[in-house]
Amino acid sequence: MRSLHSFLVAFLLVCALVFNPLAFTQKKTYARVGRELTKKEEKWVRQTLAALTLDEKIGQMITVGTNAVFMNRDSDEYRQLRRQIVSNKVGGLILSRSQVWAAAILTNRLQEMAKVPLLVAADLEMGPGMRLDDTAWWAPNMAVAATGDVKYARLQGSYTAREARAAGINWLYAPVADVNNNPNNPVINIRSFGEDPQTVGAFVRAFIEGAQAAGALATAKHFPGHGDTTTDSHVGLPVVDVSRERLEKLELVPFRAAIASGVGSIMTAHIALPQIEPEPAAPLRSPEGNAPPVTLPATLSHKILTGMLRDELKFKGLVVTDAMEMAGVAARYEAATSAVQAVKAGADVILESPDIEAAIRAIKEAVGRGEITESRINASVQRILRAKAALGLNERRTVDLNEVDRVVSDPQFNAVAQEIAERSITLVRDERNALPIRNSQLLTITFTDDENRAITQPFIAELRRSGAKVDDMTLDSRSTDAELEGVRARLAQPAGAVIYCVFPRGVALPAMGARLSEEISKV
Repeated sequence: MRSLHSFLVAFLLVCALVFNPLAFTQKKTYARVGRELTKKEEKWVRQTLAALTLDEKIGQMITVGTNAVFMNRDSDEYRQLRRQIVSNKVGGLILSRSQVWAAAILTNRLQEMAKVPLLVAADLEMGPGMRLDDTAWWAPNMAVAATGDVKYARLQGSYTAREARAAGINWLYAPVADVNNNPNNPVINIRSFGEDPQTVGAFVRAFIEGAQAAGALATAKHFPGHGDTTTDSHVGLPVVDVSRERLEKLELVPFRAAIASGVGSIMTAHIALPQIEPEPAAPLRSPEGNAPPVTLPATLSHKILTGMLRDELKFKGLVVTDAMEMAGVAARYEAATSAVQAVKAGADVILESPDIEAAIRAIKEAVGRGEITESRINASVQRILRAKAALGLNERRTVDLNEVDRVVSDPQFNAVAQEIAERSITLVRDERNALPIRNSQLLTITFTDDENRAITQPFIAELRRSGAKVDDMTLDSRSTDAELEGVRARLAQPAGAVIYCVFPRGVALPAMGARLSEEISKV
């Protein structure tokens, strides 16, 4: 009887392996971020924090930037990166333009040399392709919201997280929670889910739930709201001159939704809000003309990061600055000063300081003279370590290279990206019942603000594949008045239908695109 029982068990096991092809190929999954830590994880946080010196604690609060591309181990860039990990004990990396295999291999190597596992971040607002060159670049958030279905934001968050983790990235600097109520915004624009705060909040929440359920740390950005600006904080300090009442009705709505969903981190904005924070900002370090006075950037404001975000909105997760090398801060503050002020304001993580050594040294000196207490440093480092534990980095910090090309660019993920792009196409109005286009003689006038005009060709090619005869004229932001005159002349000639195609990087049309629209509207 015992031998028969053993035979049946063995037979069933063989059947399971034969008829269940996933038995040996189940892709790795990660625990949900936002859950309660286990006792083992809590113990790791306590013991790790207790074992760190002050220098090492401050290092944990620093995130450095790099490109995950091939680097010879004796190259200057690799040596510099290694020094930040080994000597300065930095707590995290942010990857910019990178490649999948390079990201997985490099992050594994850096994780192995780090005393404490690293948070590895990337701006993956539009899928992995936004930073990993050899993967799909998903439709922008405004297109995701144009589908009208939050399930797509949830899937975007989930699939982006799974691909990111397979490549060694565990911290998503996404989603953008800014409400783009200003069409002239030069930096947020189509990165936002739209101009309606409730809609943005719903899609932000769905993305966060998808990403963190798949085991990545999500980030709502840029607090308290970068949507109503006409200045890019990479090149200047935008001013959002609105009341607290207006913030409550508009900008803060998606951030409240993010916090309610358990988002693990929030990124600050380098923007001035004079009605909220009236303290004057430092003058420009290199004055240019008569620059008007502005107030303290939100990134450096205790009223905004601690008073509003921590105390009023009750956010308990990580607060990370936007890149400190951006002009919104760096044009007015030296690296040492801005790092100290950001920590005093309430930031846990200093992102991409223009002078890492100076930032670390300045924070330590501020602790030494009592300007920042060590308990304040401990509070930030504890939050950082808790995030690392929630990501499972205390158990395993490296990724399985055998998983990389089984997960990244999974056809299932790319099919959803394509579906989002297709469902995002929106008919605003068709007063003349011109659709579907029935005329086979078409004039397409195309405008793009991309330097590469070839970006317009797939649409033209698709029209031609439908059997239409297409005469195409393309202009861009560099086009001359003579080219515009050529368009006028062509519009005066017969055409069965005129299609104006616009390929902008933002919502608002540049000057040449607007002029082109005016000419076409006269037809």
